[in-house]
Amino acid sequence: MGILNLIALSFIPAVIYSFIIYISLPYKTIKLKTGLTYLIGGFFSVGLLLYFFQIFPVWTNLSDYIVDKYKDPLYYLHIENFIQIGLIEELSKLGTFFLIEWYIRKKSDGEAHPLATMFYVGMVSLGFAVIENISYGINSVTPLDTIMWRSITAVIGHMVFGMFMGYWISLGRVGARLKNRSIVDIIILKNDKLRRRVFILIGLILAAILHGLYDLHISITGITGITTLYMLLMISVLGVFWCFKNLTKIHNDKLSSKVDN
Repeated sequence: MGILNLIALSFIPAVIYSFIIYISLPYKTIKLKTGLTYLIGGFFSVGLLLYFFQIFPVWTNLSDYIVDKYKDPLYYLHIENFIQIGLIEELSKLGTFFLIEWYIRKKSDGEAHPLATMFYVGMVSLGFAVIENISYGINSVTPLDTIMWRSITAVIGHMVFGMFMGYWISLGRVGARLKNRSIVDIIILKNDKLRRRVFILIGLILAAILHGLYDLHISITGITGITTLYMLLMISVLGVFWCFKNLTKIHNDKLSSKVDN
């Protein structure tokens, strides 16, 4: 299979999934051109990841340095999938998102709509998934099958991981509060800068956990666990739509409170 066909087959699913999300959200909430910028910009998150490995080559074998995989295989798999792979890949996407956002903000004032922020983080993740798909396809003896199966599993997974991370970034920006006079609410959520940073960290950790669960499931069950994997992805996609709905409610309530005041 030619490289151009590999690129096209890897890119098309990402466009389809992003379009489905786009038409499911309120009209004019998301700018298509901006979304495409984040999607293409997501390609460079792989470069950022590879650059990190050049600076810290030990990270590529981190689990081997921490645990003996023959003595403690379960510990080994957890470190490998949650930290060595999940955490650093999600961190590269997060860093790429902020770089693109910084570039876009130089040309326009103000923050994007909370739903758009969540969507754009997902687009960066899809960009990462496209390059990863191409890489797997090139190195596979059955590239068409590899890309096809990954398009309905890994690509959706990356999108979901990114959108959950974007959800928490948006929550921090809209000023979500518990309003229960707890220590968390008073010390963290009331402070705008601290709340934003804490919610970014929460989003990163949760995305890394979801990513790690996905990879761990594949590492342990392999092809025999494909049914469970589909169920996990379906639940995750439904969770993404719940996040969109909840974020819309919080944002609208915030706007209503400003009007009342």
